[in-house]
Amino acid sequence: MSHSSLKQKLASGENVLCAKACYHDPELVELMASSGLDALWICLEHKRLAPETVYALLQACRLGGAEALVRVKPGNYSDLLYLLESGARGLMLPRVRQLDEVRDVVDAIKFPPEGRRGFDGIHADSSFGRKPPADYMSEANRDTFLVVQIEEPEVLPHIDAIAALPGVDVLFVGPGDLTLGLGKFGRTDDPEIVRIIDDVAAACARHGKVAGLPCAADQVSKYRERGFRFFNIFSDYRGVSQGLQQALVAARST
Repeated sequence: MSHSSLKQKLASGENVLCAKACYHDPELVELMASSGLDALWICLEHKRLAPETVYALLQACRLGGAEALVRVKPGNYSDLLYLLESGARGLMLPRVRQLDEVRDVVDAIKFPPEGRRGFDGIHADSSFGRKPPADYMSEANRDTFLVVQIEEPEVLPHIDAIAALPGVDVLFVGPGDLTLGLGKFGRTDDPEIVRIIDDVAAACARHGKVAGLPCAADQVSKYRERGFRFFNIFSDYRGVSQGLQQALVAARST
């Protein structure tokens, strides 16, 4: 695969824009991936998809030109390995509670000396074995990125340590589960939630990492000013649902 343009954007201080694919249709994923997004977020936390379906979605991302970010809560090492070998550039780790969870994932997705990932070298991420092994492993370590979600009350004391951990690229606030776990569901303007969001941005700034969160497209500049640079701005579900409602309102008003 080619070098990660997303990692280059992270390193250069540019905004990164992604969208969530809620539905597992490769043609729809390719359509979204070809729109100019930096990454497409595929969720395996709330979906249970067959491996061949996952591969087709990752392939659609490659064809469309967006990098695949897969959210998965790993039960074991193989949960992560096949995603990377199938072409996922990034992994999103949800429901993190402790630093050791993140450290174990970094170990699993990075080749030595940065981690303990095992070598196969014949899959999509190595151009199907055409890359020299040393180049493949070096490029995989450089281009693979890890997004850690901050959404559990138990993780809050560990925000700074996670941001300091080598191999972590993005700390991504999950406002839904974060406010739910703190008994303030949906109240993202609550002072405690605002403080946590700002704490994430500050920790990332201290340790040279990137802060991210989901927001409406017209809120990107607001959160950029607060220190965020990784934004989920769209989902196929919301696009269809909101577009349909707008069409119905327009049609019924004529």
